[in-house]
Amino acid sequence: MDIRKLVAPVLAIALLAAVGGGVWYSNARLDQDKVAAATAQQVRDRQVALRGLIGSEKEAFFNDPRVQQALAARGLTVTVEKAGSRTIANRVDAAKYDFGFPSGAPAGQQLKAAAKAANVYTPFYTPIVFASWKPIAEILVANGIAQREGDFYYIVDLQRLMTLIEQNARWRDLKKSEAFATGKAVLVNSTDVRTSNSAAMYLALASYLANQQQIVQSQEEVDKVLPLVAPLFLRQGFQEQSSAGPFEDYLALGMGKAPLLAAYESQMVEFWLRNPDRLKGDMVVLYPRPTVYSKHVLVPYNEKGARLGEALDTDPQLRELAHEYGFRTGGDVKGPETWAQRGVKVPPVLVDVVDPPSHEWLERMIQGVEARFK
Repeated sequence: MDIRKLVAPVLAIALLAAVGGGVWYSNARLDQDKVAAATAQQVRDRQVALRGLIGSEKEAFFNDPRVQQALAARGLTVTVEKAGSRTIANRVDAAKYDFGFPSGAPAGQQLKAAAKAANVYTPFYTPIVFASWKPIAEILVANGIAQREGDFYYIVDLQRLMTLIEQNARWRDLKKSEAFATGKAVLVNSTDVRTSNSAAMYLALASYLANQQQIVQSQEEVDKVLPLVAPLFLRQGFQEQSSAGPFEDYLALGMGKAPLLAAYESQMVEFWLRNPDRLKGDMVVLYPRPTVYSKHVLVPYNEKGARLGEALDTDPQLRELAHEYGFRTGGDVKGPETWAQRGVKVPPVLVDVVDPPSHEWLERMIQGVEARFK
């Protein structure tokens, strides 16, 4: 038998298979390249630039290159300007901005109405806390006002603390106050309630307690609580317009400047995540009982703003990045679980939480405090 007669057909078949396979592979790659090119073109076609006003505590998040890259993958290039939440709520300029992103549901409620927005988005939230120091917290423990819960967080009985403030108590008058035996009045420092959401949320808590643990819902109740809550702000002296400045002072100047500072949990968590060596220091966070959540509400002025709100609300990568900035989110992983893995252990759930007043009544209280400043 001639071997060549057998080998020749086999080689021909192999050659045809190779040529066919090459053609198929080329066509498959061509199809893949076409799909990839079409997808990239769709992203380019949908690429939009948008501008918005945000609360200062979100500025670092939007300036993060990873956030910008994740947004760009969804066709969004975002430029932000920061302002106090009350300023944002009173400054709807759809010709200049595509969205407003204040902190706090009342400001978001006002902005939604002013912008006539059909939908809003609440991608982040964070509770109001008191940034403090271990010696201060232990003085409060010794006086039955706080109790230690974790390595660096405490629970504060807010009603007892408010009573102490109303009595014009001085730190040196408290039991076991040797670590801070000063003549400073016992006060919670805050931002300017006329401009900033963190101060407005502190006002919401104080008014709830002054109103016999009821949310303020009428002018009669506003008039009743104002004499009690206005001094909380009038006695402080100079106050910053947004939350970033006081927190920087807290970090730089220590407890002598502000023994107790009304702040966002997100500010404390973000700092500890970025500076894990400080977890063993004297910085502590006090959770007032009751507390209130500050909800970061994005109000779109147009379709571009709505695309950003949807991205922040649903994109898993953007949620993970929000956690790095100390924000709690929706979804299966809300933030505290991942922080605990890095040594920042905060309460995963807060039980004693109250709602702030509606925008109308909170605004009337702020105006009442503002009138007293003048």
